[in-house]
Amino acid sequence: MTKTSSNKPFAAFDIDGTLFRSGLYREVAFELVRMGAVPESILKKIADKENAWKQRAHGSAFAEFDQAVVDAFDKRLPRLKIAYFDLAAERVIKAHKDNVYVYTRDLVQELKKKDYFLIAISGSQLEVVEPFAQHYGFDTWVGQTFERGDEYFTGHIRKTHEGKGKHLRRLIKRHNLSTSGSIAVGDSIGDIEMLSLAERPIAFNPESNLYEIAEKNGWDIVIERKNLIYEMRKEHDQYRLRRTKSH
Repeated sequence: MTKTSSNKPFAAFDIDGTLFRSGLYREVAFELVRMGAVPESILKKIADKENAWKQRAHGSAFAEFDQAVVDAFDKRLPRLKIAYFDLAAERVIKAHKDNVYVYTRDLVQELKKKDYFLIAISGSQLEVVEPFAQHYGFDTWVGQTFERGDEYFTGHIRKTHEGKGKHLRRLIKRHNLSTSGSIAVGDSIGDIEMLSLAERPIAFNPESNLYEIAEKNGWDIVIERKNLIYEMRKEHDQYRLRRTKSH
């Protein structure tokens, strides 16, 4: 599953909303509905949250919608056939693996050439995280795991969307990685501990809470909007905004 290393600098990436433009776990959930593996009525239960997000009703609308999707599908696990889930995961990777941001995609490729040890730490399920990370040349990865029974999932879940710093520390130790020159990239509050372990933290398209922490700590802030990429870097106690790339 992983490659060995010796004192290389690491580059740790969140996946959902950072490299991948959507959420791998959300795409799997919606694919299961399209397949008929879970009832379409689940979507009605989260419709209000989805509408609030699409209408930008309040600052936490997306987070609430996202959590509603997770909660609704996690409850279905003991009634979800493993074979259906695996098929949905396979279809999502085939259809959406290239739906990524330009800045982070290019950064992964650049750091790969520089012999960084690439780490993906995601709250999505390992069944989609692993093939996605392999597709982009990551050396190791962390993803959520559902305990499997004979035909159905048991309902027990090992979540990874929180405690990313713990996972990163473990991987740094296991692979004898160097923090010198290290990089971490994330977009949400759940990435803060992971970001703080790197020499160069990058808040990419950050949510408001992460933006405030990044600004306070002088971390790099990168915004990718339509076909433009902007980088905010602190120089002489002030942030300077510059366009770094168009595509």
